[in-house]
Amino acid sequence: MLSSSMLKEEVEVIVDLVSQKKTEDAKQRLNHLVPEVSSEYGRGAILALNGIMNVQENKNSERMSDYEKILRAVERIPRLHTIDDMDKGYLQTMSKWAKKSKAAAKEKAASKDSADKAPAKEKAASKDSDSAAPQ
Repeated sequence: MLSSSMLKEEVEVIVDLVSQKKTEDAKQRLNHLVPEVSSEYGRGAILALNGIMNVQENKNSERMSDYEKILRAVERIPRLHTIDDMDKGYLQTMSKWAKKSKAAAKEKAASKDSADKAPAKEKAASKDSDSAAPQ
């Protein structure tokens, strides 16, 4: 059986793998983790991870791409309802995944923007050099 700190660490690793789209690695680690979990918190975390991976595997990841809504729900639900350890495990895992996926999406968009701007700068530089060339 895993201690709660070891469980949280393992969930963190799996969330990282999922957010990096390394689904097979995440699935293997999750399969090794399942028999070691006996707590309600761990069961909630596994439930969340399975749901996230199922959505991504079925190519429906756009259904879960509004990370702001997910994070808002994760914050709001405990204020409105009494939650048990299973709910807590589920919500905390969803929160970790949404934060990491949101950050990864921002990085991807930023790198795409910089890649798009680089060819535009090269075109502008070559256009300037063409117009400066004697005719």
